[in-house]
Amino acid sequence: MPENDDQAPISPSSNWEQEFLEQSDDAHIRSAKVRYRCPKCESLLTLKEGANGLFWGCESYPACNYTANNENGKPVRAKRYLCPACDSPLRRKTFKDNAFWGCSSYPECKVTVEDDNGVPSSTKKYPCRACGHYLVRKKSKNGYFWGCITYPICTHTLNDDKGLPVLKRKR
Repeated sequence: MPENDDQAPISPSSNWEQEFLEQSDDAHIRSAKVRYRCPKCESLLTLKEGANGLFWGCESYPACNYTANNENGKPVRAKRYLCPACDSPLRRKTFKDNAFWGCSSYPECKVTVEDDNGVPSSTKKYPCRACGHYLVRKKSKNGYFWGCITYPICTHTLNDDKGLPVLKRKR
């Protein structure tokens, strides 16, 4: 084997090696692009802009309808809150200045839950004296009250006193 340094340079074995060798001296390596996969179908998630701002959606839409919220440039699935009566997802609704959570199975299920800074309030369960289900705190034009979760089947209500139901009538 000759040890002569004056040999001809070895030709690159592939195109990418040739491209790498021909780069100028000011070429810099950037951070790798992070790609997120859809948990439903394994396609890529892409950042999209909708009526409510940026969100992540599946590249295979409409075959796959997976979406996620955008938090700091990363896809984060929104928390789901379930209806205490039928286990359907609750949806946040606004009416004038009042925000509340209603069952997505409306009109079959008419459950509403008070909003507590963007999440459904987790109130202690108070049993309904009429049917045995439980009462939830609701807001009407006259203020707050406690009504049965099975409304309109059971129309039992109690007055509200600083966030708690008035269990016994004052004499």
